[in-house]
Amino acid sequence: MFKKVSYERLMILFAAIVQIIGFIISITIEDFQNSIVPYAEKTIPIVNISGALVCIFLFIFNKYKLLQSVVSFVQGIFMALNSQLFLGTFLYSLGVALLFCNEYLKTKTARKLITILIIWVLSTAIIIKTNIYHFLMIQAYSLFLGSMYIHIYRTVKKSFLSLFPISEKSISSIKLPKVGTVLNLKDYELSDRQILIIQNFMTSHSSYKELADQIITSESTIKKDMIEIQKKLGVRNLQELSILLSLYKVQQ
Repeated sequence: MFKKVSYERLMILFAAIVQIIGFIISITIEDFQNSIVPYAEKTIPIVNISGALVCIFLFIFNKYKLLQSVVSFVQGIFMALNSQLFLGTFLYSLGVALLFCNEYLKTKTARKLITILIIWVLSTAIIIKTNIYHFLMIQAYSLFLGSMYIHIYRTVKKSFLSLFPISEKSISSIKLPKVGTVLNLKDYELSDRQILIIQNFMTSHSSYKELADQIITSESTIKKDMIEIQKKLGVRNLQELSILLSLYKVQQ
């Protein structure tokens, strides 16, 4: 866990450095003649320095993971409108990848992805007025990067499972559906609060204290419920619980 957090913060730190450099370039040497961003000479520096400040905030307060994608989405749109087509598309696609990494797309995945795509198309539609080929190019970039991410994800997942085969029997002591299918939490005599705890845990992997703040209850209650959850799902600790939940399409 420590290594995961460290690498994540390292990524955020470098993102802040990149945006600070971008800010310096935008106020010193960058030419905005080809940009279609309104008041680009002011807007782009503001976006860059704002993104850097948010990254510094995320470096200190690591739990607000959704902001990682927000920064990437905003930067991606502005870079695309500033004639940096591939960089803009990459950053926007990176925002989607970060949503996957931070488990914000585990539920209603198709609906959320369609919404994200619609926002991207509408945000970049203004490019049609200046160069329709550039607009078509960034949509093609989007499809390319999306398919590339899916390919890499499936390849890594397949390689991981072949090296470390995981089944429902190896991770839990109770009878569970086949890995990859639906896991209905209500089938395991979990209370509404325990289901809510699981949902929050899946989304953020928060500590007991953070879960208590999110659900508005005491930390001792969260600990007690977590022990009961692990017992009912047949796992021995939070790590096994996290692995188990990642193997299924979890439903209430």
